[in-house]
Amino acid sequence: MSENNDLERMLSEGFTRRFATGYLRTLERERESGLFDADYLAWCHAHGFTGESACAYGLTEDTLGSYLSDYDYARLWPLNGWQRIWINDKLTLNALVQGTDLERYVPAYFYYTEPDRLLPLAGSAWRPGVEGLLRTLRERGEFACKPCNGSLAKGFHHLAWDGGSYLVDGEEVGAAGIEAFVAGHPNYVFTEFIRPEASLARVNPLIHTIRTLVLDPTGCDPVPAMTYLRFGMGDPASGTGANYVEPTTADICSFNVHVDVATGAYGDGRLVYANRVEECREHPVSGVAAEGVVPRWDELLEMVRRIALKVGACEYLGFDACMTERGPMIMEINSHTGIKYLQLFRPVFDDPVAGPYFERRLARLDSLSEDERRARSTIVR
Repeated sequence: MSENNDLERMLSEGFTRRFATGYLRTLERERESGLFDADYLAWCHAHGFTGESACAYGLTEDTLGSYLSDYDYARLWPLNGWQRIWINDKLTLNALVQGTDLERYVPAYFYYTEPDRLLPLAGSAWRPGVEGLLRTLRERGEFACKPCNGSLAKGFHHLAWDGGSYLVDGEEVGAAGIEAFVAGHPNYVFTEFIRPEASLARVNPLIHTIRTLVLDPTGCDPVPAMTYLRFGMGDPASGTGANYVEPTTADICSFNVHVDVATGAYGDGRLVYANRVEECREHPVSGVAAEGVVPRWDELLEMVRRIALKVGACEYLGFDACMTERGPMIMEINSHTGIKYLQLFRPVFDDPVAGPYFERRLARLDSLSEDERRARSTIVR
């Protein structure tokens, strides 16, 4: 079957054109990668799973029915209505909580870059221009810089003022270098650089990610469903890099541990490569056992509950949270968070909250009329 025929079939099954074409590109990229056994990859693709996800799950004929397939998950986008812009865009989310007591749960936002201007934000005391940014950087010591609506930690940078020098990702650049960086990175937010609470920093000093899926189909009863914690794998000396690198080659992996959503207890560490998973109790860089209880876990659950209610029109929220010495904070919220790692420790259809939710959403999608599916296929953002 040609790719065009595949695309038309997918659109007839409820896909948006955007996610159908992206899914087909993913399958082609995997076929060309050389990372997977060809027969196993063909079997995975025939059953709606990418090779990456199937290898993460150890997928077999016996377990197929327990996991939400990549095909169906992509087919379901968007799970939120147009209000997803409230959470997909970091600047919008920051504006929603600014001036409320929820503001303490997000990093301070200093600046935002547009193609033709630098916009001061509340954290900078609205100091204008590059001179204002440089002054704020000198006072704060460091910024985190990231795309306003990016994903997968792509495009993350660290700006610093240290020992009388301006640095970008550890390289001295001078004031002119900071100005050039700002000009060359439109649609970026410059925010507070946050660091982990002490017990989690012992495992790795890079800021971790506590991914918490919250489901709220009624708009008034948000429930945390599936949770895991990802520790960084970078240089422990600096603690300034991104904590995730996409596994595009056989030697790239991430270190993930399961988190009990009720108690915050974490453990069962696993190194996840593109084509395999290895059990790993201790962090592979620090050698520290990644086991314990996330401090102030009840506060983190209350934080995600309150913010979910704030954006109650969004029923599907993938919180990327962390625990700092000041308490829990949110780095971003995703409207269609990656499904592979959510199912690393437990299949969706074995989860008492997520399983029924996805069954209902798939049934609703399958019940759409031909005209409704045609209209749905045109959604682009």
